[in-house]
Amino acid sequence: MARFILMYAYGPDSPPRPTDEDEMRSLVSDYAAWTQKARADGRYVGGARLTDVYTDPGRICTENGDDFLVTDGPMAETKEVIGGYAVIEAANYAEAASLCRNHPAARDGRIWIRQLA
Repeated sequence: MARFILMYAYGPDSPPRPTDEDEMRSLVSDYAAWTQKARADGRYVGGARLTDVYTDPGRICTENGDDFLVTDGPMAETKEVIGGYAVIEAANYAEAASLCRNHPAARDGRIWIRQLA
């Protein structure tokens, strides 16, 4: 089995984040249910939610010769942000994509799939 990273991308066309406590609980429950099923099926390797990009934009590191630069990121031009990720095991991209069915991130945003080396 190959390992794939599922990156949960959200952009301007994504529904707004729930502000109501019950809606947030429901969303968290949806993520937990997907994760529990993937774990029970022996496909889930790990994953995590990232901090809120609006309060903690992260950092961008670049190196050019002797210059090493660390800046706040992502930049304002960013149309989509990654809100979290999971690592799964699947035979190929088709199977990895099929495991994304019924995932809340696919409903509320997009899931980017990349195979890990």
